[in-house]
Amino acid sequence: MAKLFVALTAFGLATTLVPVTAHAAGDLAIDGTGNLFMASSSHSIFKFTPDRRKSTFASRVTPEKMVLDGAGNLFVAEEHFQEDRHADVIFKFTPDGKKSTFASGFEDLWRMAIDGAGNLFVVEEHFQEQHDVEVIFKFTPEGKKSTFAVASEGSLYTDIVVDGAGNLFVVYSNRDAGSSIVKFTPDGKQSTFESGVSTRDYGVSILGFDHNSNLFVAVYAGDDGSSIAKFTPDGTKSTFASGLADLLNPAFDDKGNLFVGDKANDSILEFTPDGKKSTFATGIGLSGMALDAAGNLFVLESGSELIFKFTPDGTRSTFASDRVSPDKRWEYQCSAHGYDARIVKTGTSQTALDLSEQVREFGDEARIIWAPDSKRFALNYTEGARARADATALYQLRGDKWVQLRSPVTDETTEPVERAHDAQLRKMQLYPGHIWHSEQVRKWTDGNTALLYSEVSVMGEEDPRWVTTFLFTLKFDARGNWKIVKSHQMSDKEIEKEDAPKDISGSEQTAEPEKTGADASFRDADRHLNEVYDALRGRLSPSERDSLKKEQLAWLNQRNAAVQVAKESAHENSTEAADHSVTKVTQDRVAELEKRLKKAK
Repeated sequence: MAKLFVALTAFGLATTLVPVTAHAAGDLAIDGTGNLFMASSSHSIFKFTPDRRKSTFASRVTPEKMVLDGAGNLFVAEEHFQEDRHADVIFKFTPDGKKSTFASGFEDLWRMAIDGAGNLFVVEEHFQEQHDVEVIFKFTPEGKKSTFAVASEGSLYTDIVVDGAGNLFVVYSNRDAGSSIVKFTPDGKQSTFESGVSTRDYGVSILGFDHNSNLFVAVYAGDDGSSIAKFTPDGTKSTFASGLADLLNPAFDDKGNLFVGDKANDSILEFTPDGKKSTFATGIGLSGMALDAAGNLFVLESGSELIFKFTPDGTRSTFASDRVSPDKRWEYQCSAHGYDARIVKTGTSQTALDLSEQVREFGDEARIIWAPDSKRFALNYTEGARARADATALYQLRGDKWVQLRSPVTDETTEPVERAHDAQLRKMQLYPGHIWHSEQVRKWTDGNTALLYSEVSVMGEEDPRWVTTFLFTLKFDARGNWKIVKSHQMSDKEIEKEDAPKDISGSEQTAEPEKTGADASFRDADRHLNEVYDALRGRLSPSERDSLKKEQLAWLNQRNAAVQVAKESAHENSTEAADHSVTKVTQDRVAELEKRLKKAK
């Protein structure tokens, strides 16, 4: 069931609701000057000025939650892991995009909210003495951390919001007593604002405050639907609306109108201050909303970079889109749930190219990268729900027909990055773990030149040394045949440049010639080991999986020791000797685990 998590942020005299959701890919936030920030599933945050100028505000970042303070600083929470445990991080981005680590090491970061003074409140869940404990931490603008509140055993802080006076309102849920709302003054004094908001085991989420400081709360009741409760500043409760479905991404305008997404019906509902309900917009798979000071509502289509703008009178226009070709002739479309991907003639439903076989699902998360002349495009997509890969496909317009070109995902573009990545892991004596492969075209420099990023990374890890990226420049002839004219292994500094992607000229770190032999043998053996290890874990009980993990870690230590002995024993070609040694012990481990896998079936 979807939950609503909102943070109230003060910008001068105006108050703006910034949506913060459990899955922040594609969320919107807006600052006091009208700049719109969009968290993209392509691991970037884009910034749009009021006149629609788009820039990359941050790259290589995957926001889970984000909030803005009154000074325009953007705080972004990312999920990270260390040794299969959460080690979540909060990054701070200044208005000019400078990134710093604001706080780290959270076991499980649930919520964030920020007050008008710039104090950041964070809800963390961590395991302590055989049970989960939820704590609210307070961070001053300078980053000083203090414990603001601790939930009693068996209770949870499920949502938080700050009012204009700096009071923190928290949904306090207890498995026996249900959900209540507690209030914390700025100095930490706690009181019960409303008890018994929900006495059943269903979700309660805060929608936010209107311009008169009335608090609105969504109460979920399973098959009975959802309702909205309204609380005046003195705590008087009334039912504002009922008979609703799952609600998403609430926002209030300065007149007190509430806009909220209706997930079940792919629509936006509007409630006037007296509770009158109307359908504001339909046919939108919503993933984010934000209101500017002029009352314009910005709505992000789920999984895309398609942003609609609604003026206060309801007039709808496209504010930004990555789906329409530069010449406005073609448009990428799919259903609100990601099926039926296709290219259509703009303004019609006439299919020009059926992409449903290429993108069977999650079409709403696919990305179209158009060539400047609109005669070619790259389709970036994820290969299935359980896949560990991002892929890309290329298409060219011939006459009035789109045809698919040779795939850029070949040995030429994947093996150099795999070799470099494997070599770096061995140098660091690290186990490869769960590997994510990504091949994506992110930019066309002209109608005949595309930049392909080929990347291998260890899923969930924070250390940037665990990510290896190559940039390939592809040159196309008139028929759409491409060849690699330049390749370059990118440094972290290069990747994080605000104007990336960018082709790097010069001789540094160019791709090495193709290698075979021990290096390739180890890569194949290690890949096979990962596959067999994962398959075996999937057939074991939780306790058996823990035992296998400990056993595997011990084996890895032994393998590393054996490699070191091989290096020391070899007078010449110590690296080659180590490669042969590590390949042999890895192949032996694969054979051992395969026997156990057959018995586990």
